[in-house]
Amino acid sequence: MAINRISTFAVFQNTLSDVNQTQSRLFRTQDQISSGVKARDFEGISSKTEQFVDLEARVGKAKLYQEQNSQVKARLETTNVALDQIIQLTDEIEDLMVLRRNGAMADNINFEQQLTDKRDSLIGELNSTFEGRFIFGGTRTNVAPVSQEIPANVELGVPDNGYYQGTDENVTVRAQDNVEIEYNVRADAQGFQKLFASINTALHAHREGEENFMADAVDMVQEANRDIISVQATVNSTIVNLDQINERHQALELYWRGVTETIAKTDVLAASTQVAVDQAVLQASFQVFSQVNQLRLSDYLN
Repeated sequence: MAINRISTFAVFQNTLSDVNQTQSRLFRTQDQISSGVKARDFEGISSKTEQFVDLEARVGKAKLYQEQNSQVKARLETTNVALDQIIQLTDEIEDLMVLRRNGAMADNINFEQQLTDKRDSLIGELNSTFEGRFIFGGTRTNVAPVSQEIPANVELGVPDNGYYQGTDENVTVRAQDNVEIEYNVRADAQGFQKLFASINTALHAHREGEENFMADAVDMVQEANRDIISVQATVNSTIVNLDQINERHQALELYWRGVTETIAKTDVLAASTQVAVDQAVLQASFQVFSQVNQLRLSDYLN
């Protein structure tokens, strides 16, 4: 559009500048609506780039913690299933020993075979795996923690861990910043040592006919049962603790995602309102162009 009157030049220039700014903002806002983001690169949010990157890192860290803790929880649940079976076996072993002490039943229960079978089942539970790794061997997860042949105790009736092939180190997990949790159960725990010692003692008492040792075996298996139940309570407590920690991670992740979206995501309602305003401004501007283009000096002299 040609400008051939000095009186309209300043008005035209100001209007043109406003139109260009409004058009640029309109195109930018329409792109934000269609893409769903306020900018397609960090330059578009330059003033908040550092905050955005920090929030993204926090979200990623929270997700990593949740995935790791869920994996640990799954391992603990597998441990819990094994402990349920071990506690049941312990009850059965105690019942078998009590029956053996009953003179009328002693010859009818095939005591040695039954006790040996339950010992083998116990070994199988303590050699349980999770995703191909042994869970009762401490940090040694590639070797069965309990040998298939249980050796005699160094001293009859005194628990020891001569059967154990794992490590003395516990497995830990960093469940959140500055919080580490020991979450494994080792097969050399006192309850298991007492359980194997009670079995060895009972077998010796049965073979040698020494009833006082059978009484000791019953007492020992009862202690073992209490200890193993206590271990299972600790496992359950750890599972609850991990669940609570993960709930906090989830809440923080949602919060940080929300803040991130306020920085990067388009507020569609606000953007749509801005589009409507800019379109109205552009329409009015074009009308002003038309009017300015028709002005004459005589319009001001009349």
